[in-house]
Amino acid sequence: MPASAASDNSKSPKPYRTCVPRPPSQRDLRPEGDVCYTHLAADVAAPGLGYDHMNSNLWLVLGTATLFGLATGIYEYVLPSYLKSQGISFETMGLIFTLAGAAMVMVRIYMGGLSDLLGRKPLYGMALVVCGLGTASPAVVSGLLAQLLLKIVRDTAALTRETLFPIILYEERRGAFLNIISKFRGVEFLVQAGGTLLAGAVIAAFALPTQGYRYALAIAGGALLLAAIGWALAFREHPRTATPTVMTLRELFNFDLHPNLRIIMLAGGILTFGIALSHSFYMPLFFPERFPDHAHLNPLLMSLHRVTIALPMLVVGNLPIRNLRAWYCWGFVIEGVTMSACALLPNFWASAGTFLLHDLIGAGIWVPIQATLIQRFSRDERRGVETGKVLAWTSLGAVVGPMVAGWLLKLGETTPALAEASIIFPFFFSGVFMIIAAVPLLWLKLDAPTAAAVAEPAV
Repeated sequence: MPASAASDNSKSPKPYRTCVPRPPSQRDLRPEGDVCYTHLAADVAAPGLGYDHMNSNLWLVLGTATLFGLATGIYEYVLPSYLKSQGISFETMGLIFTLAGAAMVMVRIYMGGLSDLLGRKPLYGMALVVCGLGTASPAVVSGLLAQLLLKIVRDTAALTRETLFPIILYEERRGAFLNIISKFRGVEFLVQAGGTLLAGAVIAAFALPTQGYRYALAIAGGALLLAAIGWALAFREHPRTATPTVMTLRELFNFDLHPNLRIIMLAGGILTFGIALSHSFYMPLFFPERFPDHAHLNPLLMSLHRVTIALPMLVVGNLPIRNLRAWYCWGFVIEGVTMSACALLPNFWASAGTFLLHDLIGAGIWVPIQATLIQRFSRDERRGVETGKVLAWTSLGAVVGPMVAGWLLKLGETTPALAEASIIFPFFFSGVFMIIAAVPLLWLKLDAPTAAAVAEPAV
């Protein structure tokens, strides 16, 4: 080990334990009294963390994240346009996205718990394979039922990967997690922008857009299958020392979690409902619908949208962030204000510019902070299932959001007086719910550990 690396390790934050009383309603599950959690004294930037300090596993995770970002940028841009070209209405698109989201909730918890038992490598690799097949297939099958089934399969695999991604990073570099998760997410979103531009170029290269959709989705699926091959050949699983929890039906539905995780679940559920109103099927369609004269700029705008979330993530890990709760709350509020404002502005350039701010000074900050807090307050032996629970119950908002967005848009068809206004409803109410989501975060307790807690040996 290089001397610099040894020096960095000696300065890593020390683990400590905090304990909270188990709710009486859960004592029949595990009769012992308090629940203890192992975390770090500080999940802040590690100055010595650079690419020269990354091991082979981290390089592999970064490589798979890059290919996943490319595939996601293509898929999320192409799919709504393809479905629209097949005559599928906004309301039906909302239903497809809603049913796909509903199918993922329990599976996400179960897959997180299963990774505690079987390890992260096999499930992460399987998720990449299934996601690749589900991404490539929509343009080669027909029928509403087939599209629904493919969406369920693809999204379930994608969110299994999303559940395991921060866990793997935390277990590889616990002492610098905020730094590394923000940088890796930043790279992933930056490549998503390239994927969106690539999709637009592929579609433009064909006389019939349907042909372009097929080739673009095939490229996305191929990228994920390539990532799965690399993962299977090169990732080295760490031996597991903690005894994982056996997954049962009761385990899936109990909320035996740190109080802070339950608060994050509540706030996150409200937030994801707001995000789903604007960011599910409608995001790549809003500007062409509202400003048809500028529809040719939509691929560029959607690419810039990815860049604006990537840029702050690349630097947030190096910021002197001490009050995580304040940054977390303000991230929600700022994102909400800018989303609602861009819906109301009547000028394309003003609306598009404001839209690009919502991640640059919003999600680009709170996303890595939320990931850090979830890992900080999850127990080692239950990290997979607890991360899965928080992310799954949080995603319930995304189950309802697309369907409500479809209903809001249909108002323009059923009520002529609302024909023009209904176009902006999903974006406007998206921002309102983002702001509301910040309120529960005020009850987060992120106080520094007591001397006794720091002195207590970690397990």
